Amino acid sequence: TVEEVGRESAFLTQAPTLACAALANGCGVVQVHPAGVRLISQGKAKQWDCPGLKRIEYASANESQVIVALAGGALIYFELDPVSGVLVDKPPVDMGADVCCLDVGIVQSGRSRSMFAAVGFRDQTVRILSLEPGKLLAQRSSTALRARPYSVILQYMPTASGTVDDVVLTIGLDDGSSVRTGVDQVTGGISTSPTGRFLGARPVSVSRISIDSSAATLLLSSRPWISRPDPKSGKHVMAPLSYAPLDHGCSFSSDIIKEGIVATSGTTLRILSVDSDGSCLGTEDEAFNSNKVDLRYTPRQMCLLAADSQDGTKKLVLAVVECDHNDYSLDKKSAIGFDPSGSEVKNDDADGMDIESDEEKEEEDEDEKKVRTTPIRGPVPDKPGQWGSCIRLLDPSKGCSTLDCIELEDNEAPFCCASVRFHSRRGEALLAVGTVTGMTMHPMKFLSSQIVIYRVIDGGKFELLHRTVVDDGPVLALAHFQGKLLAGIGQTLRLYEMGKRQVLRKCELRGLPTMVKTLQAAGDRVYVGDMMQSMQFVRYDTVTNKLILIANDRMPRSITCQELLDMNTIAAGDKFGNISVLRLPHGADARAVDMSGTRALWDSSRDDATPRLESLCNYYVGEVVTGMTRASLVAGGSESLIYVTVTGRIGALVPFTSRENVEFYSELEACLRKHAPRPTGREPQAYRSYYAPIKHVIDGDLCEMYRKLGFEEQKKIADQLDRNVGEVIKKLEDTRNVLL
Repeated sequence: TVEEVGRESAFLTQAPTLACAALANGCGVVQVHPAGVRLISQGKAKQWDCPGLKRIEYASANESQVIVALAGGALIYFELDPVSGVLVDKPPVDMGADVCCLDVGIVQSGRSRSMFAAVGFRDQTVRILSLEPGKLLAQRSSTALRARPYSVILQYMPTASGTVDDVVLTIGLDDGSSVRTGVDQVTGGISTSPTGRFLGARPVSVSRISIDSSAATLLLSSRPWISRPDPKSGKHVMAPLSYAPLDHGCSFSSDIIKEGIVATSGTTLRILSVDSDGSCLGTEDEAFNSNKVDLRYTPRQMCLLAADSQDGTKKLVLAVVECDHNDYSLDKKSAIGFDPSGSEVKNDDADGMDIESDEEKEEEDEDEKKVRTTPIRGPVPDKPGQWGSCIRLLDPSKGCSTLDCIELEDNEAPFCCASVRFHSRRGEALLAVGTVTGMTMHPMKFLSSQIVIYRVIDGGKFELLHRTVVDDGPVLALAHFQGKLLAGIGQTLRLYEMGKRQVLRKCELRGLPTMVKTLQAAGDRVYVGDMMQSMQFVRYDTVTNKLILIANDRMPRSITCQELLDMNTIAAGDKFGNISVLRLPHGADARAVDMSGTRALWDSSRDDATPRLESLCNYYVGEVVTGMTRASLVAGGSESLIYVTVTGRIGALVPFTSRENVEFYSELEACLRKHAPRPTGREPQAYRSYYAPIKHVIDGDLCEMYRKLGFEEQKKIADQLDRNVGEVIKKLEDTRNVLL
């Protein structure tokens, strides 16, 4: 609980407080307000008033030092006299520029004062000033910034060796970005290689906190962030907090909360703590916040839908299709006495009597209840072609809570879904689901395939519009295309329009290599991923209402996922763990369409006449790539190619935007191939070229090994790159910050 202490504390509550701190040796508390500096000790207050009509604009204090900035750029320094217990002021020093933020630093253990102060000015500079008695407020160094500084702190951060702490200067800027750089402990010089990062749309406020008895930094912008060094790896990590936006914050400690944060958000005061174990701070998962959703079956595909909420506004919901082979539906499981939810199943005999009495239920021990509630797979069917499946609707804005769930019967399994807006339905967002009934894998056969159309009503309920039975193969891919529905059905690509009782066939392209697995559309083009024969580029001719194959890939690839990079370039992942980037050759689209009409229809799809896609990049991940997307994980950051694998790994391919980065990482990768440790003895380049030679991709995992090398090895590699160790590490951090 928080109790407000009023006049008993002797604090001045009629004026805003610019800074306050508890002084050392029980000398009281200092409060800085615009009119002066107030020293409170044993319930009595002594005040130093500003000279003339000037007012204090910014202030900072620690346990023995206070520094204030007056209007006009004058700084006044106060230091605690340990004998008398009073603050002694020094003559003001004019800095020649208006001050917009300052920090007096902290007093290290075994010292009586902080040796440096950091001051930010409105001319977009930050200066390091000396606090030594003989060189008081003398400038030691300065750095120019791209925006006006909003807040600044000096902090002692532990290093990986644990011998001497580094002095780190953290600056929050008005444009929503932060800058972190090192300061020399002896000379006060600022490092020439700062690390910057965009955090949000609001000016960044920085303050000192503690996590796991280690120094950390709290950065507040559009969302709160935590920045701290990882003592194990030696690299500096920064992660967003899964919390509401905060206005101000600082470190807090009490008997109950040893390491906490006290913050304000609007008119509320909040006290919170950062659970380093649960937030995965210092690990690779710290940049992500996850919400777990328990599903009945294996999720096959998901898509976002725009639905009308109950108050009439639009909201985004997430549709997930789930199915499992060799599994019963939920109703059949309940009928045979298996309930994965763990609730009691009541079976009646012929006389209407309960088989299990109330006394027997009460005698059920806790272990048996725990076993019943454990999510395990149900009984295995006695014949192939049995499927358990459902369609689920989630609300991402409310912790991914389930809005509706439809259980499918009769061995019907959904494999794909898509959000489609038919022109005939005035652009209403509908859910199209491709299902297969009675499907067996070996050999591949099925009873029927369907395209089912749902609409979302009442803010989160499914309504079945109609069901269409299709032929030519299983429906494994769906996509929205020019106000129509595009479906991959076996070896056929087919375009459908919305009808009253079913979807209506408009045109189709037959004769694709094996089976359509993935689909994407942009403009008048369709990008088809085949289950065994890589990518096919298709163009839709609106005049003749035909789908025309314009290019394909010469390399056989078992496509599992794809992501469109631009109109001519696509990234694809296969089931052997490769990621490839393919591009349409220049002019191939024009050659694929016969404008004269003299070419025979059968000649338009000749394999030897079809242009081939160019392979731009190739990289072996080592695991089956199950999904990928093009996205930016931080506000203001550039887009990267994010992929996930079958084991739950999340990876990214970050594009380089300058020739300098390409040359630097190419040289660094070449050096690390020789000096990096090899636990399995395999050559890194040979591993990344397991199925096809690695092409135009830098091995990021290999580059991260630079941090784990000894200092002599790091210095040797840095000398070959004509850089120092700090510049190489900063380059690695900058590339990581582009993504996270």
